[in-house]
Amino acid sequence: MSFDIVDIIKEMDVHSIPLQLALQCAPVISGIKISNLLTIPAKSLRELSVVLKKTELSFRILYPGRERLVILIFREAKLREYLAREEVMAFIYKRGYETSDISKIFPVFVKRYMRYMELKQDFPHELGLFLGYPIEDVEGFIKENGKNYLYSGYWKVYKDTELKIRLFKDYERVQTEIVRLLYEGLDIMDIITNYSNIDHSKEEYSKRVICA
Repeated sequence: MSFDIVDIIKEMDVHSIPLQLALQCAPVISGIKISNLLTIPAKSLRELSVVLKKTELSFRILYPGRERLVILIFREAKLREYLAREEVMAFIYKRGYETSDISKIFPVFVKRYMRYMELKQDFPHELGLFLGYPIEDVEGFIKENGKNYLYSGYWKVYKDTELKIRLFKDYERVQTEIVRLLYEGLDIMDIITNYSNIDHSKEEYSKRVICA
């Protein structure tokens, strides 16, 4: 995050749902990532629901904390497509799931994630796949127990470092773009809709987005 954006944020309501979406979920809003995690106060759930209701973004509560919620914000069609990849399905089955259908996976995963959040053990590594992380990095993280990584950014990288560093820079770029748009007075729903109408297949960076 650049220094000028930090200065802009100081002039904004840092607790607002639009700004938190921009800060935590810019890559999925822009369409260059499948999903992002969003952590917000429990009292803000209704506002989030209203914001996302008329957009192409879906959400699922992963952890209903008493004061704060952990939520997965995702583009459903892209997530389904990613989970249907042969190597991803194989990983999911090894984790004890009987299907890669997200509507059937989520109830089981939420129980696992809630157990992890409450007991701080048995981390559900399939979370990386729900976040669209490359399978080789998810498997590398497990094999190396989170160590011996080549680079650490939005996730720990175990292969194709340069490619993923460029990808992380794209994530930072769209975060800056969306924060600026909010600061200039654009409505978050309009921002999400405008990005959803972009055909990323025609953009240069889409050629290297391996998990979108």
